[in-house]
Amino acid sequence: MNTRRILILTTILFTTYILFHETNFRSSISLFHSKNMPHDQIVLRHWLILSSLTQLQQYLLKPHTNISIILIGNHKHSLPYPPNIQLILLDSKLLSSLSFRSSNIINIAYLLAIKHGAHFIYQFDSNTHPHLHHHYHGHDIQYIAFRRHRSPFINILPTFTAHFHSSSLGLPQHELINITQDGWTSIRTLLPYQENIHPFIQQHIPILPLHNNHSSLVNHPPVALEPFTFAPFTTTNILFAYDAFWGLVLPQSQSHIWRSWWVQRLLWDIDGHLLFSSSSSSVHHFVNSTFSTKNEQNTKDDVKVSKLVRYLTEWRSTKTTLVERITDLFTDMMTHEYCDRSEVKVMQDWISDLQSVGYSFPSIKRMTSRGASTPRRRRVAVCLTGLIECIDEAWKKTSDAIRQCIAGEMDVFMYLSSTEPIVDQLPTIPQRTRLIEALRYRNFTVKVLFENIPTLDPHFPPNCTSEKSIDQPVHKVPRYYQQLFGLSNCFNMVREYEKKYNIKYDLMVRTRADIEFLRIPSTFDRSSPYDINTTLILPPNRYSSKVDDGYAVGPIDAVEVYMSRYYSFRECLTLDLHPERYLYFYLNYRKVKMIIDSNTLVGHIPHSPNRCH
Repeated sequence: MNTRRILILTTILFTTYILFHETNFRSSISLFHSKNMPHDQIVLRHWLILSSLTQLQQYLLKPHTNISIILIGNHKHSLPYPPNIQLILLDSKLLSSLSFRSSNIINIAYLLAIKHGAHFIYQFDSNTHPHLHHHYHGHDIQYIAFRRHRSPFINILPTFTAHFHSSSLGLPQHELINITQDGWTSIRTLLPYQENIHPFIQQHIPILPLHNNHSSLVNHPPVALEPFTFAPFTTTNILFAYDAFWGLVLPQSQSHIWRSWWVQRLLWDIDGHLLFSSSSSSVHHFVNSTFSTKNEQNTKDDVKVSKLVRYLTEWRSTKTTLVERITDLFTDMMTHEYCDRSEVKVMQDWISDLQSVGYSFPSIKRMTSRGASTPRRRRVAVCLTGLIECIDEAWKKTSDAIRQCIAGEMDVFMYLSSTEPIVDQLPTIPQRTRLIEALRYRNFTVKVLFENIPTLDPHFPPNCTSEKSIDQPVHKVPRYYQQLFGLSNCFNMVREYEKKYNIKYDLMVRTRADIEFLRIPSTFDRSSPYDINTTLILPPNRYSSKVDDGYAVGPIDAVEVYMSRYYSFRECLTLDLHPERYLYFYLNYRKVKMIIDSNTLVGHIPHSPNRCH
C-alpha cells in the first residue's frame, strides 16, 4: 500500500513539474498557426531574426507567408500574435533554460533557428525596417565582380548607385584610391560554360532615389563576387543559406564586419559565393546604416584589415573537412595576431553548438583548373576605350554595325574613364546620366569603369623630346597620355581574360564610344588586301593625317602593337609625337602589315547641348 502511495505521489509531482516546465517554456516560445494548418505542416525553412518590437510590428503590416521569427530581448509590451507565423521570443527566461556554449544572444538566435529546421536566415539590425528582399538562385545570376591589380578589395557600392566617391562600410579607406583608379566597378558576365554560382550569402543594398526620381536609380542586376575578391558585408539586410550557416557566428572582440573577411575566404573552398543586390527604398537611413560615405574607422584598424585580407588571399589548407579548415584558419590567424584567443574560443563553442543542433557542414569542393585543356577559340575581342559617354546614342549603333560586318563570336571589353576632361566646353549631359547609361549597358563581356591616375609619366629619355613634339593644345597632352595608357590597359585586360579562362581570340577591334561609321563596307570579312585575318585595317583621316586613331580591326597580335605604343615613348624613336602621325610611324617601324581602307570612314560625335557628351 505504501509503495502504491509513493508511486502515485511521484507521478503527481512529475506531472506537475512537466506541466510547469512546459508552461514556462511556452511563455517564451509561442507557436501560432491557423485552424486550417496543422502544427506539423508549418514550414520552418525561412527564419527572420529581429531585435526590436517596432521591427516586428512593421514587419507584420505586410508579413510574408511561411516565415518564422525570432524576436530577441525582454519586451514589456504585449506582443502581436498573428496567425500562420511561428514566433520565438528569445528573452532572458528562455535564455536561462538553454544549454548552448555560445554566449552572444544573436548567435544563440541563429542556433535556435537552425534547431527548428531553418534553411534560410534573414537578419536586420534594430534600426532597419525588416523588408525581405528577393531570394536569388544561381540561375538568376549573370554578373560577377572581380578584383583588379593593386587591391584585393572591390567597392561594390558604385555599381548599384553610380556614386564612385561613396564606399561600403568596412572597406579600408586607404585602399580606395587604388580601387577607384583600377576600376570603381569591375564586373564580367558569367562564362557561358563550366561556371555555376552558388549565392550562399546575399547582401541587399537599399537605395534611396534622388528626389524620389526612380529614373535616377541604376537598377543593376545582382552581382556575385569572384573567388579571392573581397567586399565587406554587414549584419543587416542579409540572407544566409544553409550551406553558409557556419559563417553566421558574430565575433566577440572584433567589429561585426570582421566576420566578412574570413567567411569569404572559406566560402570559396565550398564553391560558394557572396552576392550583392539592390532595390529602391523609401527610408533614407537604410543606406546610412549599412553604407557610408564618411567612414570614421580607425586608420590602424584599416591597415590591419588590409593585412588580414592579403594574408587570407595567400592562406591555404590541405584539411579535407570544413570544420578542420575553420579550426586551422583561426589558429593561424591567432598566431599571426589577426585575432586573439577569445575569438578562437568563440569559434570552438560555435562549432560545438552547430553540431549539437544537428547542422551538417558542407563538404570541401575541389577547384578545377581551366588551363589544362585546349584553349577555347573565340573570333573577336572588342576593346572599347575612352570616356564614359555616348553609350546609348552612339556605341549601341556602332556595336550593332560591327557585329553585322564581322562573323563569329564576339566579346566586348569596356574600359572607360569617368574622369571629366578639362576642355573649353564642358560636357552638357550630366555625368551621372552617362554613368547610369554605362552601368545599365548589358551587352558586354568585361566592364571596367575607372578614374584616371591624375598624372602619367611616359618616361621620355633625357634630351630626347618634349611635350611640344605632340603638336596638340596644352590641355590635350595629358589626355593623349591617358588615351594611350587606357589602350594598353584594355589590351592587357583581354590577355588576362584569355589566360585566366583558357580562351584564345583571333581578331581585335579597337574603338571608342563616341564614334559613328560614316561609311562602312557590307562586311569586314573580305579577301586580300583587306583580309582582317592577316592585315590591320585602319580608316583614313578626313583631315590632315593619314589615319584616324579612333578605330582599327585586325589580327590580335598586330593590334597589340597598336594598343601598346604608350610604352614606346621611352625608346625615343622620333621627335614627331602627334597622335595619328606617330601611330602611322610606329606601326611602320614595327613592320605591322596594314592597309588604309577608304571604305571605312568614322566620325567623332561633336560636343553640343543636344548630343551625348
